[in-house]
Amino acid sequence: MGVIKKQSILATVYSYVGVVLGFVTSALMMPKIFASDQIGFIKLIIAVTGVFAAVFSLGIGQLMYRMFPVYEKDKYKRRQLFVFSMKVALVGCLVAFPLYMWVAPDFLNLNESTTGLAKSYVLLFFIFLSVVARLFYTALFGYIRMMNRVAIDAFIQNVFHKGGIFILILLYFFNVIDFQLFVYLYAGIFFLFPLIILWDTWRNKGAIGAKDMRRIHSDRRSIFSKSERSEFFRLMVFGLLTTLGGSLYLYLDTLMVNYYLGESEVGIYGTMFLFGVIVIVPARSLKSIAVSVLSRAFNENDLENVKSIYQKSSITLLIIGGYIFMGVWCNMYAVFGFLPEEFQLGYYVVLFIGVAQLFDMLSGVNNELIAASPSYRLNTWFTILSIIVGLAVNVLLIPSYGIDGAGMATLITVVVINSLRMVAVYRIHGMHPFTLNTLKVIVLIVLLTWGIQSIPDVENYLLNLLLKGSLITLVYVPAIYFSKVSTDINSLIDGVLNKLLK
Repeated sequence: MGVIKKQSILATVYSYVGVVLGFVTSALMMPKIFASDQIGFIKLIIAVTGVFAAVFSLGIGQLMYRMFPVYEKDKYKRRQLFVFSMKVALVGCLVAFPLYMWVAPDFLNLNESTTGLAKSYVLLFFIFLSVVARLFYTALFGYIRMMNRVAIDAFIQNVFHKGGIFILILLYFFNVIDFQLFVYLYAGIFFLFPLIILWDTWRNKGAIGAKDMRRIHSDRRSIFSKSERSEFFRLMVFGLLTTLGGSLYLYLDTLMVNYYLGESEVGIYGTMFLFGVIVIVPARSLKSIAVSVLSRAFNENDLENVKSIYQKSSITLLIIGGYIFMGVWCNMYAVFGFLPEEFQLGYYVVLFIGVAQLFDMLSGVNNELIAASPSYRLNTWFTILSIIVGLAVNVLLIPSYGIDGAGMATLITVVVINSLRMVAVYRIHGMHPFTLNTLKVIVLIVLLTWGIQSIPDVENYLLNLLLKGSLITLVYVPAIYFSKVSTDINSLIDGVLNKLLK
């Protein structure tokens, strides 16, 4: 867990900087500065480009998971694997373009008006260029992630990206740019993603350096055998199916809210979704770095290490996620003190999304464990099943319950799919993520949430936030520490206390 801790802590710091920036931009600034349909269009840009970037990465992530550990000690084949990933990204761009230009007019509501925005095919093409940038970024990060370098991704996604959005909103607020230019620049931020990660990769020893790039350029021959190339193709097919399902699962609710309800509701749903999804922020960096460690553990048949990571990830993420969930849900009075009245329509969206993310954290790294194991093909079927379940419950619930229905659909899908994944891991590998300490933490979260919610709100929402947030911290953190339910959490708290005392 040493490598995981080091990169995860750094990545988590970046992630929470992003949470702060995201809260300021998406929760405080955008609802007060932009119309709800403008916010909705911005959310649709993220959804559409996210789906295309995930699908047309053509499964390169799955290839890296499986083949990087095999070639880790063969530096030349590692370099060629890097080159291969760049070629895949280029092919993905060429294949994606015609399909994008066919479906994007409907997904981005080309024939419907959005306040302050003149929609055109020029705008659609410019947004596609951000898909190109994201494809190359995905290929680059897929390589360096396997070298246990995930902090740069957290920096780009959270500090650089959200900091850039913050600056753009300020420029719009002070009338330096209009909404039309804002949208172009918003999509243009993605252009810098691959450049930053390429620079970071270039300068770090052990990744792709200047000498390696010169060797790659001078030797264009393929050193992979026919059987290796066949294995590449097979892995990428399964990876493609997995990312296709995963991306649709991730953005399905946004696209379906747009289909049934319109851009304004997308804006409200997307804003309130942010408060619920904050819960899972710490899990992203840990799960990302865990992929490479689990891949090596399976490659070395070290199942004890796999089981340790599985159980430790579950209890650690549950503790952290529970703290964040209580902090958000017990302070919704304060949240709505910041937002325009129309956003109260998404009150229960926060609850449904928050509980869904907490359950995902409770299940630990089950998705990553399956992806790194010899049973990785199961993830393809789980993601396809998640689309079927998600589509069905969204169709059933959104027309009747609006954006609350979209939130309920996400919760149901997360619980069903993660439960099936845990059952599969137990049946195949004989391991599960739970201990008696898991039950203790769940009981503590439920009781403390009920207790804090029972306390009447103070009229001043800022004071209410301070009082309830402090009460949660003063009760929850000592209870977790002295019950010793997680050695990782205790060592983290001890480290902080030691630094403070020094």
